[in-house]
Amino acid sequence: MTNKIKAALTVALFATIFSANAAAACDEKKGNDFALFNPEKGVWYTNSADGCAFTAVKWGLATDKLVPADYDGDGEMDAAVYRPATGAWMIRRSSDAKAEIIALEGNKLPGDAPVPADYDGDRIADIAVWRAATGEWVVRYSSKAKKSITPVLGVAGDIPVQADYDGDKKADIAVFRPSENRWIIQQSSDNTIRTHVFGTAGKDTLVPADYTGDGKADIAVYSAGKWQVLDSETGEIEPFLFGFDDSVAAPGDFDCDGITDFAVYRKGTWYVHESGKPQFRSFDLGGENDIPVNAAATKKSI
Repeated sequence: MTNKIKAALTVALFATIFSANAAAACDEKKGNDFALFNPEKGVWYTNSADGCAFTAVKWGLATDKLVPADYDGDGEMDAAVYRPATGAWMIRRSSDAKAEIIALEGNKLPGDAPVPADYDGDRIADIAVWRAATGEWVVRYSSKAKKSITPVLGVAGDIPVQADYDGDKKADIAVFRPSENRWIIQQSSDNTIRTHVFGTAGKDTLVPADYTGDGKADIAVYSAGKWQVLDSETGEIEPFLFGFDDSVAAPGDFDCDGITDFAVYRKGTWYVHESGKPQFRSFDLGGENDIPVNAAATKKSI
């Protein structure tokens, strides 16, 4: 029996126990919700991390790109999509259910990629695009009278991997260069550039997040049940087996301890390794063709 099969059986065993415990623990403690997008119906399905608050909202088309984030500053994820054909952002605010349709200043260019994140540190996601044609990051700050900035980082063929890698509470602009397996990060704290060769283009999914709890995003990749994290504190590579050959990486903070949990989605079931206990749990929500919303923050390395 391979290690991966053993790991999968262990997940299934512990998930049976802990999913029952989690369902009974309905309280006000919140982590990331279990959320999915059904492209056929254009519906977002969401259930709270404790399994007690289900919602369904029709928002977006199958051809849209999912850009969920907290755009209104209420601490909750807003259903949001980016429409490549027009460059429009369509946001349904969780605070009041009102709709916003926003377009960035200037003309849309071929290859524009949505890169929402909190670039100004006000705990509100800023709408932004990375322009592959020019390497420009066009960011519409939520805090500075809606003014935009356009720093430059990256070239055509790169993949944007924005995250707060330096721990200053602001997202750093960053790209992964498949031709070199290289991460290129411009730190917002001091504008210095740092690079790391990590992962394998064409094989790994790029999943940067804070897996260690130090307030800094760790460079990380996922492939067929294997996670590899470059610890931002120690510089050590931390491998972790969790998932299946056909599961989709969907990391998030499901236990609300400020640390990103390893999580995957597979054919209607979520499997989560909670960092707080630690413990395994599973949650049934969705169908085989649904898209886990958490996966919107991950990127294919090709």
